[in-house]
Amino acid sequence: MNRIVCALVAMSMLIGSPYVSAQLLNKEAPIIVGHYHLNVTSLDAHKKFWVDTLGGTMTKIGNADVVKFPDVYLFLHVQKPTGPAYGTAFDHIGFAVPDVPALTTKIVANGYQLTTGREPKPGEKAALPTAGNYGRFSYLLGPDGAKVELVTNMAPNAPPITHHHVHFINKEYVEMQQWYIKALNATARTGPNTFTDFFAGADLPGVGYMLNFFRWEGDRTITHKPTAGRVYEHVGFEVKGLEAFSRELESKGIKLAKPYTKDPAMNNLPTVRMIDPWGVSIELTEGLRDIP
Repeated sequence: MNRIVCALVAMSMLIGSPYVSAQLLNKEAPIIVGHYHLNVTSLDAHKKFWVDTLGGTMTKIGNADVVKFPDVYLFLHVQKPTGPAYGTAFDHIGFAVPDVPALTTKIVANGYQLTTGREPKPGEKAALPTAGNYGRFSYLLGPDGAKVELVTNMAPNAPPITHHHVHFINKEYVEMQQWYIKALNATARTGPNTFTDFFAGADLPGVGYMLNFFRWEGDRTITHKPTAGRVYEHVGFEVKGLEAFSRELESKGIKLAKPYTKDPAMNNLPTVRMIDPWGVSIELTEGLRDIP
């Protein structure tokens, strides 16, 4: 019981973290989370969730339909996904809001479902401490099984919503953390915001709190599916000096799925693609944060 209480206290510290940063507004950090690419069955259904319910704004980047939050873009590609986020090592996108209960009530009233944070162990209904009576954080399912976490932004005069983190889930959660540290020049998170028994975190340089990793608690025989084709197709990182960074990745032994090129589908921005060892697709861009 003491372990659970301590974890809950630590989670509350996490939610009040000072690292509720404006990603796309950060012009100095070498690597930030810049976008997510979603495969969607219905553009209207996702507009209702991301725009009408969560407060994003529809825009266009090139020919792409994009939901813009102040600090991250969601690219919506109309193509029926092969599955939800569940079943992949990409678990959810985290947003910070001033009043989690109020927004959660609105989301549920609009017809969306609550879900749990971590996968419960076989035979259990919940995985404490990240499931249960939601107050300062909640987990929800949008269209096509797009999982979202809301955490409390305790900063004075906090904006209605801001991107907070990207969260992965894996049996090899520590190994996954170490791979992202190596690939993105991140640092291992230490102190009360790290739960070594089921959680590991990594901080991006110049950004801080951003990459989270849960231990998979469910059926241990399950192998997570690749994100390609799923509702969360890939996570996108905006990188300064992308061409040189791509060479650095290769020097580390990280194979590129698509080498440095300018992508017409991304407004002719320079892009690089890679896939982590657990099947999560990653796109690197340069110049996305400079789009007005």
